[in-house]
Amino acid sequence: MREAQVEAELCDGCQDCIDQCRYEALNLVRIPPSKRLKAKVDPDRCCGCHACEPYCPQHGIAMNWLGPARPSWVY
Repeated sequence: MREAQVEAELCDGCQDCIDQCRYEALNLVRIPPSKRLKAKVDPDRCCGCHACEPYCPQHGIAMNWLGPARPSWVY
C-alpha cells in the first residue's frame, strides 16, 4: 500500500494537488514557524492512488510504501 507525503519545504500552497484528490485527503494547514499555508496529507483518507503527485509544480509530493517490505512485483 502507498501513501502520499508532502515535503513542506517544497510546497508553495498552490492547491493543485488538493484539486486533484477525489478522496479529500489533502488540506492546507499552517505549519509553524512558517506563516504560509502548506498541503498536508490526511493518512486516514489517502488511498495511495497517486493522482496528486504529478500535479505538484514543485515536485513536493512523494508516494511512500507502507508495510513490512515492498513486494517484488512492484516496480
